[in-house]
Amino acid sequence: MTAPRITLQDYEQAERVLAHESARFGLTVHAVITVLVSALLIAINFTLAGEFPWSAFAVGGMSIGLISHWWFGYRNNDVEVAAQQRKAEARAAELR
Repeated sequence: MTAPRITLQDYEQAERVLAHESARFGLTVHAVITVLVSALLIAINFTLAGEFPWSAFAVGGMSIGLISHWWFGYRNNDVEVAAQQRKAEARAAELR
């Protein structure tokens, strides 16, 4: 029994889909952790030291990190995958 033959375009499309799914999963995990930690920090802030909202600084910083993850890791994922595919094709051409 032989393995089915796939074209380069099929392989590249599958690689893009897998990279997109991986980026979505990573962003989702980051978002869930950010929300949970933010809620915990806000609760601690207002139960132990309610006179100054210091948790806003931590929540703001984590939100910037989450937005950066979305921008560079999820939104621009196709650009990164395409660049990686071009590098791989160039390297393969050098090996011939």
